[in-house]
Amino acid sequence: MKIYESLYKSTTCEKLKFPCVTRFALVCPEVTYYADSQNSAKISADTANHPNFGGLLKNSAGKRRMRTTLTQALVDKLRWGRPAPAGISEEFWGDGTTQPNYLIRDLHRDAPSGFCLRVNKKNAVYLMDKTVNNKNLKIPVGLASGKKGSEQVISLDRARKKALSDLARAEELGASPKQHQKQKRADQLTFGEVWDMYENYLRTRAEPAKENSMLAVKKARDKFEDWEELKVVSLQSQMIVDRFDKHFFTLKHPTAAEAMARWASAAIDKAIELEAIDAMSEGREPRLVHNPFFALKALEKFRTAKQLEKSYKAKGIRNPLSFEANVTPFLDALWKYRSRNPLAADFIALSLLWGLRLGEAATFQWKERVPADLLSQTRWIDLNAGIGCISDGKNGNDHEFPIGPCALALLKIRKSMLSPDTPWVFPTESASAKRGYYTDPSCAMASIQRLANEGLTPDRQIKVLRGHDIRRTFGRACEMLGFTDRQTKRLLGHAIAGGETVGRYTEPEWKEIKNRMIRLEKLILGKTSHMYDALRPNGELAISEKGFEIPAKSNRKSRAKSSFS
Repeated sequence: MKIYESLYKSTTCEKLKFPCVTRFALVCPEVTYYADSQNSAKISADTANHPNFGGLLKNSAGKRRMRTTLTQALVDKLRWGRPAPAGISEEFWGDGTTQPNYLIRDLHRDAPSGFCLRVNKKNAVYLMDKTVNNKNLKIPVGLASGKKGSEQVISLDRARKKALSDLARAEELGASPKQHQKQKRADQLTFGEVWDMYENYLRTRAEPAKENSMLAVKKARDKFEDWEELKVVSLQSQMIVDRFDKHFFTLKHPTAAEAMARWASAAIDKAIELEAIDAMSEGREPRLVHNPFFALKALEKFRTAKQLEKSYKAKGIRNPLSFEANVTPFLDALWKYRSRNPLAADFIALSLLWGLRLGEAATFQWKERVPADLLSQTRWIDLNAGIGCISDGKNGNDHEFPIGPCALALLKIRKSMLSPDTPWVFPTESASAKRGYYTDPSCAMASIQRLANEGLTPDRQIKVLRGHDIRRTFGRACEMLGFTDRQTKRLLGHAIAGGETVGRYTEPEWKEIKNRMIRLEKLILGKTSHMYDALRPNGELAISEKGFEIPAKSNRKSRAKSSFS
């Protein structure tokens, strides 16, 4: 027969022995202790006023199990290592151990059944000790006192209300909400997985992203290399702001900082969209619903258009040629340089006359040398029709434009100098080049810039000239001729408001655009020493076996008689 004994410090108290008792306790006016025996005996004793009562029995897990009506004042006083205040009733069973925490059940009428306060060594926490679906669950409710990570202390009243909702959630899930969230978190998307999803989307969509776009995504992803294994939901706003500020301010790369943030935000937005579709089809909750990079927009970290323009001016990033100071000297130098390098000179001249991005102009092919089934995805020149076409431009649209008479004349010269079997308008001259077309005019532009500056005073010299400044010079010419923003956008191949496709024109519109191209050619080339005379209608084109020769300067009065005026 197994004997369980109540423990008393006082030797005057008679030891009570209970045969076959599996659970027992003592009763005082503040609390009732229960003792279950083979005969279901209930043992009661009045010990509340006994001066020597102090025996504490503990359960088999070593935790003191007590009951009382909790108050906020009592919660604030409870600390592990201190005796429990008088009046707190205790229920316990089994052998005593030395575990550091104890549990107090709340008897308040507003407290749900099973609501407890656990007093630990460094803090006290609210929890629900409840059986749900035949499972005994410890459901964390909140922090009562002390410190526990980044958790904030909540009041007793709020904890009781929260316990009700947490219990309802546990009954719905069949598990502790916190444990459920932990399991769910293990299945949440990492930042690396989001990047993989986005890159796969860009490559496999109906219109795959261009090589330059994929390279830009890679550069952005590399700046978050140490975040690859982090869950996206764990990315806090301050983390993102700190990383952005590091590149923007510390490394002084504002443009790169903005680009990396926009690509990261776009990747997460796409992951949220794709995940929502998968979750709906699988009947589950989405693993990702919030984009943490929205914090940058909310905090207005990106520069405004006004700030960008100010920065461009300060850094000299946008430097279109000046029609008052150096456009004509630049073109005169280009025409002179053409005798040494006709490929580069023609490429730069035509890019200027058409206002094209250099990367788009470089890939032109002769239309009649392109297979018919590839025309829709090829950038081509049709000399017979006098039309150029940028297929799949930067904005995704096709852009057809009429070729002006000077540009048409230069193209004919160009074609006569090329092998009849090359499809490229600007074929590379290097046998080791990866691509079949010309790609880098930077050295040629620098040489032309030096030649132009030789005859200019310091205040009129070309200080900085980049590839895109050629396109900006075309835009400035449009402004000087009084074209509207809409007309300029169409000539530059920009997207038009309302989703209009810039490559589609009515016959009257086409005539208007061709007329504008003629006016632009006259404005850009009109004051050159030789180039305009050589290329304009009724001009003198001299082509020898050695290539192009610069003709003598013609009489300026003849221009007034030309139909090109």
